Amino acid sequence: MSHTPVLIVGAGPTGLMLACQLARHGVEFRIVDGKAGPTRESRALGVQARTLELFDAMGIAAEAVAQGRATFAGNIYVGRRRVQRIPLGDIGQAVTPFPYLLILEQSRNEALLYQTLRAAGRDVEWQTSLADLRNEDATGAVATLRHADGRSETLHCDWLVGCDGARSPVREQLGLPFSGGTYENAFYVADTRVDWALPHGELTVCLSSETFVVFFPMPGEQRYRVIGTLPRDAGGDAPVLRFEDIEAAVRAQMDIEVRFGETAWFSSYRVHHRCVERLRAGHCFVAGDAAHVHSPVGAQGMNTGLQDVCNLAWKLALVVQGRARDDLLDSYHAERWPVAQQLLKTTDSAFQFIISPNPLVRAFRLHVFPRIAARVMARPAVRKRLFRVISQTGIHYRGSRLSQSPGVTPAAAAMTVRAGDRLPYAEIAAPLADPSASVYAWLAAPGFHVLLLQREREGLEARASTWAAQLERACPGWFHVHAVASGQGADALFDALGVTGRAMVLVRPDQYIACVDDRFESPVLEAWLERTLGLRIA
Repeated sequence: MSHTPVLIVGAGPTGLMLACQLARHGVEFRIVDGKAGPTRESRALGVQARTLELFDAMGIAAEAVAQGRATFAGNIYVGRRRVQRIPLGDIGQAVTPFPYLLILEQSRNEALLYQTLRAAGRDVEWQTSLADLRNEDATGAVATLRHADGRSETLHCDWLVGCDGARSPVREQLGLPFSGGTYENAFYVADTRVDWALPHGELTVCLSSETFVVFFPMPGEQRYRVIGTLPRDAGGDAPVLRFEDIEAAVRAQMDIEVRFGETAWFSSYRVHHRCVERLRAGHCFVAGDAAHVHSPVGAQGMNTGLQDVCNLAWKLALVVQGRARDDLLDSYHAERWPVAQQLLKTTDSAFQFIISPNPLVRAFRLHVFPRIAARVMARPAVRKRLFRVISQTGIHYRGSRLSQSPGVTPAAAAMTVRAGDRLPYAEIAAPLADPSASVYAWLAAPGFHVLLLQREREGLEARASTWAAQLERACPGWFHVHAVASGQGADALFDALGVTGRAMVLVRPDQYIACVDDRFESPVLEAWLERTLGLRIA
């Protein structure tokens, strides 16, 4: 029987991201997928700001942006009238280095992640599928793999992660209920050319008396991803439909004059809204679509899966390397399951509102909602909150046991951030970063980052050196200590964190804040390290 510390089943975006993260932490693993290679269809296409921040730390954000199309605004039309414009770029300017929705097809995301994985000296075992799985709890899991040549392999893995999509064999073999349902309407998606009088380059939602149609601008002249409800009289079996078969019906549904050109890809499908009851079963986990599926509202799906595994990867790496107890892995469910639940609620409510055939809801959607939305969205606080929700930069883990910090002083509590918050965006300049970079790129080294921030430089370097030596002895290779004084290029970071005097901030490998203190001889940090990782600082 062969053995691997970690087996990843599924090499879509979620599985590839997990593999890249484990490779960054130096963990041995195997990743298998029954497909012949990366996805060629475009499928998911929206990359949110929070995902791009993670890409920034991996060194691939610039390439992703170069390959995609940044969408800085969204428009809602009722009939021929634009009733709302949401300027994402203006709202998110101070929130993230990526104040937009990046249109980058799933196939290109996969190609980019696969390229990153291979650059790290790792690869996917394509045409290799999971035939059987036994979760043995205390000792790991035993997987039976079927290779392309028909050969079967029995593999013992200490840990297994199912990133194998909505029809996940891992989830099914673990017996994890996938609660939820399926919307009555059938939907279509088409990558096509669109000729109309509206400006290209902005996301457009068209509401009519009968339905809705969403246009996502894609790279290429007048290219769009078009999503809507399949006309009820489309006829024929959905899998054999072509977009050309429903073009006339789609145009008839809309109140805006539009012509469609060459279609590169078309598919019809039903939308599900489901979630597992737990993300961990013994030594096995599920992530991404294997754990939760929902409506396409807000372009959240692929991004949520990528962030699932960024949350899991560093915890798994610490446990595999013997640096932490395996109960640390329970925090994966504790932190990410509530995110999935909230996402299901919000996308389900929005989706039901958009597609409801109820005459009263329809009338409200077309005539009342636009007026209310215009007034509400005129408020800067509401616009900023909406951006944080859509971009996923507002996700936090304040309620997690990893974010509990007993003994925090009033001065630390007065900072603008709390344990469990995402590390806020700041631009770091010379001499700390030359050329300047986002704080996420500046803290790109895998592992924890201890920020010692002080307005004056006196005594700062010495304290940083002491902490660096203590942490390296306790947990070699996992901690990076930064002495940051005012005037060194990080004044924006002082402001973003709300530091007026001095502060110690521990940043997790997934760019969330573990704990904060205003003391460099930090009992809060020492308590967090002992409680979470079992580390005692001598």
